[in-house]
Amino acid sequence: MAQYNAYNFERFEPKTASKTSTAPKYEPQSQNRPQIRLVEKPKKSASQLRAQSRADAVKLFKITVIALALFAVFAFAIYSRVQLDEINRDISAVENEIKLLNDDAIKLTNELNSVVSIDKVEDYAANVLGMVKIQDYQVVYVDRSDGDSVVVADGKKTDASAVINDSGE
Repeated sequence: MAQYNAYNFERFEPKTASKTSTAPKYEPQSQNRPQIRLVEKPKKSASQLRAQSRADAVKLFKITVIALALFAVFAFAIYSRVQLDEINRDISAVENEIKLLNDDAIKLTNELNSVVSIDKVEDYAANVLGMVKIQDYQVVYVDRSDGDSVVVADGKKTDASAVINDSGE
């Protein structure tokens, strides 16, 4: 099977020097090269120039509108970032203030608990006010098993609801 090579690598091979000359012999390239010719553009009429001018103006207007829209979007993005940063800074300041106030509240609660502890109240009552704790013999129990009744000044016993109704309540 014969190999087909799509590339001509002979041009890259080193050329052997001829015995008659030390300089390589100039061989012109193949004559199949395209020829360069100058093509003149046809001149446009005045109406074609006006139409081209209008089309160019419309393109310029579209480009300007798009550029302004992109600028507006970019400016709005920057503005919204600035607003977001300000809000985040405010939130951070309020959170710090809340933390400080919570610390103060804990400190004041601990201070209050130390001042108003039951041991201190009992100590103050006993030492400063001269009070003593209640003893068992000082407790009086009230028996309410016979119902609600009130003894009035003249010695009559009456129902408690009648006394309340008479007093205006």
